Amino acid sequence: MKLTISPRAEKELKKISKIYQIIIAKKIKSLVEVKILNEEKISGFKDIFRVRVGEYRIVYRKTSQEIYIVLIHHRKDVYRLVNQLLK
Repeated sequence: MKLTISPRAEKELKKISKIYQIIIAKKIKSLVEVKILNEEKISGFKDIFRVRVGEYRIVYRKTSQEIYIVLIHHRKDVYRLVNQLLK
């Protein structure tokens, strides 16, 4: 399965503390390697999912061949940003 990270997600990841960067990187790696996760679908979107990592959320689009990381952001703002970006 192919993994792609958006430029916006990369930029946000660089702003996060190093400890969370490591944890998020491990979680992203597990998205590709492990088929079953604690992923939750974001309501109102067909193929957009989220994974919790402490105070942060990884929002991604999942198809049969690719996982595209759309956004990595703090939980207080992530859903507002998802609605702005994807609707």
